[in-house]
Amino acid sequence: MGVFKRAASSVLLASGIVFVFAGLSAALGFTTAGMLASIAAIAALLYAGGTWFGGAPASFSPAGGAETVIVFDRSLRIAAGATPGTPLLSRFPEPLRPKIEKACRLALSGEHTHFDCEHAGARVHFDISPVQSINGMVLYGVLITGSGVRVPAATRSPLATVA
Repeated sequence: MGVFKRAASSVLLASGIVFVFAGLSAALGFTTAGMLASIAAIAALLYAGGTWFGGAPASFSPAGGAETVIVFDRSLRIAAGATPGTPLLSRFPEPLRPKIEKACRLALSGEHTHFDCEHAGARVHFDISPVQSINGMVLYGVLITGSGVRVPAATRSPLATVA
């Protein structure tokens, strides 16, 4: 969002709060009950606006066969993409979190893991691998999840282009 749009939305939000507070205070007077009613109305409007205009939270959906790739850091937070800094495990259902966390910790220690889980009647495949620097130090982890739809490789082997 541009600077102008942020400034405009901030001005509209501030003026809306002032108008609601002033209107309810004028109608109910500057009493404690009037001020509480104003604050409750402002909170309700902010919540309704956030619910209406806010984006849907990221959710886990094993259906559709789409692969999801998530890069995470040592604190198990998403490192890149649309929601950097959010906890990785919050993207997955509660019953799957312990197994995913264990595999992510193994990846951060340098081990690649692959496992399958059943969730909502669908089989979900997980591949979790370390991302290493040229020195071999593990910098990040990468979690790939999906229903196992394979994409054909561009070459037959990783060493096919090396002579």
